[in-house]
Amino acid sequence: MEMKNHKETRSFFVCPAFLLPEERIIFKTNPHWLFKMAPELALAVLGTLMVRYLPFPLPGQIPGARGLPVLFGVAFGFVMTAVFLEWICRKYYLTTMRLIEERGIIGKRIRSIQLDKVQDVTCRFGIIGRIFGFGDKKIESAGTYGKIVFGFLPSPRRLQDKLEAAILDFRRPSFF
Repeated sequence: MEMKNHKETRSFFVCPAFLLPEERIIFKTNPHWLFKMAPELALAVLGTLMVRYLPFPLPGQIPGARGLPVLFGVAFGFVMTAVFLEWICRKYYLTTMRLIEERGIIGKRIRSIQLDKVQDVTCRFGIIGRIFGFGDKKIESAGTYGKIVFGFLPSPRRLQDKLEAAILDFRRPSFF
């Protein structure tokens, strides 16, 4: 029986399946935590207000109305779980060859732009983004590749620096 190198086994579990053979990850992140917390906080406040101020029928007035508050609680719990899973399943990668956006809870959607096709990189900060340190990074490519928007990206300037260095390394001729 042949023993595998520990490093090879470890990289199998860390690296996504869509990476090319010679490709390695330079930068990986999820959207900013506020992407998840803002909708969940809004849902929690809305749910609390609904339970507190919405007139629920008394159990004797309408058959089956006893479970109505529980049904609202389960629905809000489901929506909050979906928002959390959307945040955890959205990932942005910068590799040695491409920029990749991966999203999807059950079905996965993976979009990528090769580094040699990147034409323009734009960063947009709102006032909340400047306060909490996140922004949107729009990467446009040449030809029909289109664009990728990394929304709610934490520290977009750090990605900008790594992206510029990766593009220079990718375009630099290799003699080996």
